[in-house]
Amino acid sequence: MYDKRGSGGLRLLAVLLLTAGVLPMAFGWYQARGSADAVQDNATVSIDQTDPASFTSNEIDVQLRAGADDSTLSEIGKEIGAGFSWNSPLSREETDVADAVVPAGTDLAADLAILRADSRVEAADIDHIYREPAGEMDGALSPDPTVSSDEDNSGWKPNDPRYNEQWNFKMVNAETAWASTRGKGAIVAVIDTGVAFKDTKKGKRARDFGETQFVEGYDFVNHDAMPNDDQGHGTHVAGTIAESTNNGEGVAGLAFEAKIMPLKVLNSSGGGTSKDIAEAIRWAADHGANVINMSLGSAYPDQLMGSACEYAHKKGVTIVCAAGNSSREGVGYPAAYKDCIAVSSVGPKGNLSFFSSWGKQIAIAAPGGDKNVGGDAGGILQNSVMPNQDRVLVDDYYSFQGTSMASPHVAAVAALIVSQGVKNPEDVRAVLQKSASKKGPANKYGAGILNAGAAVKLAGNTYGDGVSRFWIVAALFTGCMLIGKRRTKARVANPYPFWGTAALSFGLLFPDWLSGFVGSTSAYNLIGHSILIPGVLLLMGAQKGERRLLGWMALGLTAHLGWEFLRGTSPFGPEIGALQLLPWVVSNVCVGLGILLSGLSAPRE
Repeated sequence: MYDKRGSGGLRLLAVLLLTAGVLPMAFGWYQARGSADAVQDNATVSIDQTDPASFTSNEIDVQLRAGADDSTLSEIGKEIGAGFSWNSPLSREETDVADAVVPAGTDLAADLAILRADSRVEAADIDHIYREPAGEMDGALSPDPTVSSDEDNSGWKPNDPRYNEQWNFKMVNAETAWASTRGKGAIVAVIDTGVAFKDTKKGKRARDFGETQFVEGYDFVNHDAMPNDDQGHGTHVAGTIAESTNNGEGVAGLAFEAKIMPLKVLNSSGGGTSKDIAEAIRWAADHGANVINMSLGSAYPDQLMGSACEYAHKKGVTIVCAAGNSSREGVGYPAAYKDCIAVSSVGPKGNLSFFSSWGKQIAIAAPGGDKNVGGDAGGILQNSVMPNQDRVLVDDYYSFQGTSMASPHVAAVAALIVSQGVKNPEDVRAVLQKSASKKGPANKYGAGILNAGAAVKLAGNTYGDGVSRFWIVAALFTGCMLIGKRRTKARVANPYPFWGTAALSFGLLFPDWLSGFVGSTSAYNLIGHSILIPGVLLLMGAQKGERRLLGWMALGLTAHLGWEFLRGTSPFGPEIGALQLLPWVVSNVCVGLGILLSGLSAPRE
């Protein structure tokens, strides 16, 4: 079957070409690995009692594994001498989150060590306090037409009368994105102070949310199914994502055909517990959310929350988080977790906002406002409800600033990407980062500034190319089967057209299958997006007809790689730039064409 004779020089040349191609890409992954090592691991946690405002000193939370019941609570409670209870009415049947109050003076570290060693416990931690970032909700808008960005007239423009004040949407090229998609089919969970989504005894529906679509949510603070906003932060965040648009009222939302899942975890003062947030993350993942936005944070990690983020990510949810408003280096949690997309803020001029946190975990930057640049008009304008001095909710349009305002821009564009058919969270992250408008340094802007128009185009190419290749291959198969059938009737014994097409089809579709299986940013894509498979088989000494089939396989793989390079959809992480990718493409194309020519020159058997 194999012929061990061959050109040693040709083999050496192929090895040298591939080595020259892989080195620049290996360097890109090495750089990315260094950044990834700096990201907080979800399981790591420490107890820092130097900041009493960041935790509840006598409360322990646990995330139990599936199947836990009341007897489980009783048994683990006996281990530490405390009684556990379910965190909410949803906990026992759905989310398995429980908490216990321990006696004063208890050695929390010892209790946590006991609980974490229990096989029935997935995660355990002290009860941390998370808050909306400070200073974001000061002031209402006084329109200032001097603060604006260049008009984007390349797409569709809504008729909302105050849309022209939304410099932030112009900065991210929203109109270009809207020409293709408005987010239909995507569900975005807003984990915050709630949303003014419905007129109830608890609250009201904000005026510019009349056409916004909502799905079932939950209030984890008050333990009911009415997650109305009693503070204003969550509604403003939800407005950036999907405020009613083109309705002749107020302002626009960035993914206004997406559906909002309102989840209230922060109280009227803007604070909430880690156990409620962790439970909301799991609940959102189990109830169909494609994207989660969390514009909240703390300087301290929490094991329950890290575990919940990992759970949601594995279920296919893209998690977007505000980096924090510390004005210094140090990304807060949950943004710093590896399963989350940390977002920093830029102002109207495209520079880092004066309040924005920054650090190695920053994935991307987005408009969050900066009132030091242009006054109130330099903030982010959306409709919300805010309590006045008499605690009566006032429905109006407010200009806020903060990374809380930057995060929902990214969550909204993630929804636009999902609506284009790209749903794996790592694929969504890659599209967001690859399409970003370049801006440095990376520890402040990540991959650059969010670009909705470019992201939607890249997502359409990524998803559409795979579909196109499938139908091209289907047509090739059908045609060759018909040719083979006619040859058989004509007594021409040559099944080669079918097998040649099978080899070509493998080359065209195998990379799509592999990236779908391992994820678009996996290093294993080097196998599919190269001629490694036919190259190895050829070097093993393939004979005659086998060489021809390997030639067609190499042609398919080479065509696939070239197609994706030209379209900008090669499934490698954003850390692999075009200059690093080019040597890989050139070396594989050269070797692939060599294998093809070798196969075509082989005599038929």
